[in-house]
Amino acid sequence: MEPDVGAGITEAPGPARMMDPGLSWRIVSDGALSGAANMARDHAMAAALRPGAGTVRFYRWSPATLSLGRNEPVTEAYRDFLRTRPDIGLVRRPTGGRAVIHDRELTYAVALPVRAFGGPRQAYRRVNEGLVEGLRLLGVKAVAAAGRVLPPDAGPCFLEPAEGEVVVRGRKLVGSAQVRIGGAVLQHGSVLLVADQTPLLGGMQSCGDSARGNGAHGGHIEASGGAITLTEVLGKTPARKRLVDAFSRGFARALGGDWTPGALTDAERRLASELEERYGSAQWTWRRARQG
Repeated sequence: MEPDVGAGITEAPGPARMMDPGLSWRIVSDGALSGAANMARDHAMAAALRPGAGTVRFYRWSPATLSLGRNEPVTEAYRDFLRTRPDIGLVRRPTGGRAVIHDRELTYAVALPVRAFGGPRQAYRRVNEGLVEGLRLLGVKAVAAAGRVLPPDAGPCFLEPAEGEVVVRGRKLVGSAQVRIGGAVLQHGSVLLVADQTPLLGGMQSCGDSARGNGAHGGHIEASGGAITLTEVLGKTPARKRLVDAFSRGFARALGGDWTPGALTDAERRLASELEERYGSAQWTWRRARQG
């Protein structure tokens, strides 16, 4: 584990949080892993979650990877992208949502008991509140989008924000997805730092340059829809330690409980090793392939 987080975080919950059961939270900071390894670790920490506990994991990807939502079709546009970029990995997530290129970003994953905040929908709101709080600590004026519920075939993730996702200046900065695994909820997502999502858009011209999210300061900064990056907002890319610390504190404010640094247990690592075979298999990755 990288020494990105201090020796514990104490954040007093606001009045609306006082009735929530306090969880014991563990913060895990990982290095860069393959898509299959990352998805296996997220799945394992949710499947092995202990009662009264929660886990937040921060990580990166190597190589850069295209991830697909659990039920998202593999369209010909995605196939074309992968043919032109043989350096890009491919993985299908356990969560829903839509396609994302994971490259220069900070990825977060949260596992918590399914009933901790009243159910998955309420947990989704709380986690997104934590993301907004973390961004505010970085000096970013972020909000949760009104948005709409989007189907699996609605196109790439950063084409437009879904309900509750985190936006800045009307543009999507964080893409998130969720799934229930046993008695736990797993939510994970991407905080764009510099990475460009444009290659996924193909012929979708309606987004224009506002979907580029590549840190360029053009005339679309105030545009609604599309992606924006943290580098574009702040004018520089924050150090990883600062990012992990800010989001850890943001989650602590929104979710309450006790927070300490930690690492995956031996049992979680064994389960992740078993699950990695599944997430690396063609049968799982290509199970929703289609033409067009």
